[in-house]
Amino acid sequence: MSFKNYFIFCFFLLSTTLHAQLEYGVKVGAILNASGSITNAPSDFSSIESAKESLSGYYLGGFIEIDLPLIYLRPELQFSSLNTDVENLSLSQTRIEAPISIGLNVLPLISVFAGPSLRYESKPKIENISLSELESATSIGVHFGTRLHLGPLSIGIRYDRGLKANETSLLENKGIPISGNIDTRVNQWSLGLAYKLN
Repeated sequence: MSFKNYFIFCFFLLSTTLHAQLEYGVKVGAILNASGSITNAPSDFSSIESAKESLSGYYLGGFIEIDLPLIYLRPELQFSSLNTDVENLSLSQTRIEAPISIGLNVLPLISVFAGPSLRYESKPKIENISLSELESATSIGVHFGTRLHLGPLSIGIRYDRGLKANETSLLENKGIPISGNIDTRVNQWSLGLAYKLN
């Protein structure tokens, strides 16, 4: 792209944003189902697989919404916490996430949206089991969903999926070496509420 075309694009983007309606708010929700995969683990650690498939939790954060003539842009920032207890096994993980949605109003009260999600993930914690560091603390994924808009309040359902495997290895259980890998790639459904403050 030439400098002239880049300048025209930036000018168009700036002028469009200045004429757009800017709103902001807070959001909170429940992660209904999150799962991952575990490979090469000993057969007597089947409860880890069950725990990884039973993760649930919550998220909270904020958003900015830019209403354009046909679509809206919605950058968000949220903290997510996941945990489960299966057969006396406790598994937990936290993330900082930054989804960016492009939305389209399909009906007066309903919109659909999709976009990329950037994440900073903490290493999972499993009671009595030591894990290696994650392959990468940062990851990228995609999400899509729909929202019901009721004035300043909206109710949304969303599916998130990581694009690339992000693994950690099982190292030992109560000092005894074990093997296996946990893929922490995001694969989850969530239901949330958002409230516009302006």
